[in-house]
Amino acid sequence: MVGPSIIFYIFFAVPYIFLMYWLVKQDKKKYAWGLAIVTIIAIVGIIVSQKASKVAIQNYKQHQIDAREIERENQQDSLNNQ
Repeated sequence: MVGPSIIFYIFFAVPYIFLMYWLVKQDKKKYAWGLAIVTIIAIVGIIVSQKASKVAIQNYKQHQIDAREIERENQQDSLNNQ
């Protein structure tokens, strides 16, 4: 798992889930519906976070490849100019 994902879970997702469950428990009339909705929102949030992390990792890897190609081109240009 990537650092920003861990930070997201620790500071935002986990406290949000606990807060939402606590709020749902306060409402005795709609407990089951509220709990189901909060659970669905939490699951969707986790799925979206995982997909975003995968895209970010792919972008980072592609950036590394591009940077290496640019570096090779610069090295070749330097050798040709000498």
